[in-house]
Amino acid sequence: MPLWGKTLFPVFVFCSILSLSTVLSAQDGSPTGKCGFQNLIIPAPAGSITAPAGLNDNGAIVGFLSSTSGTDFHTTGFLFSNGNFTHFRFPGSADTFPHDINKNGVIVGSFDVTGGNGQRAFMVHNGVFHQVTIPGFPNAPAIATGVNDLGDIVGQFNGNGSNFGFLLHQGKLTIISFPGATGGTFPSSINNQGVIVGNYFTSEQRDGAHGFMWKNGAFTNIEFPDAVATFPVKISNNGDVVGTYIDSPQFEHGFSFDKGRYTTIDRPGFADTRITAVNSFDNVLGFASSESGGKWFKGFCSSVF
Repeated sequence: MPLWGKTLFPVFVFCSILSLSTVLSAQDGSPTGKCGFQNLIIPAPAGSITAPAGLNDNGAIVGFLSSTSGTDFHTTGFLFSNGNFTHFRFPGSADTFPHDINKNGVIVGSFDVTGGNGQRAFMVHNGVFHQVTIPGFPNAPAIATGVNDLGDIVGQFNGNGSNFGFLLHQGKLTIISFPGATGGTFPSSINNQGVIVGNYFTSEQRDGAHGFMWKNGAFTNIEFPDAVATFPVKISNNGDVVGTYIDSPQFEHGFSFDKGRYTTIDRPGFADTRITAVNSFDNVLGFASSESGGKWFKGFCSSVF
């Protein structure tokens, strides 16, 4: 059974080549908040596309880099920090998918094992790579999706045919499984207070995604009002949750959840908006698209949170 986390946000963010243009500020689509929007300029090599996935409190961005030419279509990771762009691949892997970066520069993600033997989780710091294994499940397919400044890692693994969430704190495993989530539990982010957000599914068909928040074994739901599906993807150290929800006409909208309040974050002029990252300075990353194409952006949302 494939891990849902690989195809949730990493795939749909690859749908357009990065576009470059000028700064725009406008209503974010909510009645109470306002974000400033700026097209995100990442100096990737010519003939490639990028999909940002993580943003830390120093402004560093990690994500996926893939070539748009040739027949050897593989994905590597990239880091864009202090104006410098670098790309990397887990040694010996076919594809590498970074998902998050903490303030200390620790990056976590997943890589495809050469030969089609599934995904494995990894972490890298200062160019030194380590495979992240799940205690008690050393050969299980796994994805690391979030890391906080304390080094705690969350993600997903497939154990005995079922998809579970995991938390690794000082090497100790906590399995995270939403009650009744027969379709699996998929954490996507953890902050310094140990609060985890992610998704769960109540059936194997995964008809509609439900969001959750978890701390110290206690679950609460994150469900955008009247949404068909809700995808929380990141939580900042201030407790601000961001993600994407889908409405009944099947349009995508970015959202924030802060102190019990839900706010839509839509970039004007586009049919769909997806939010992929947030940091403690109320900066968000996202992708806005319409029939004519799409643009990656950075949002400045201090009036929203």
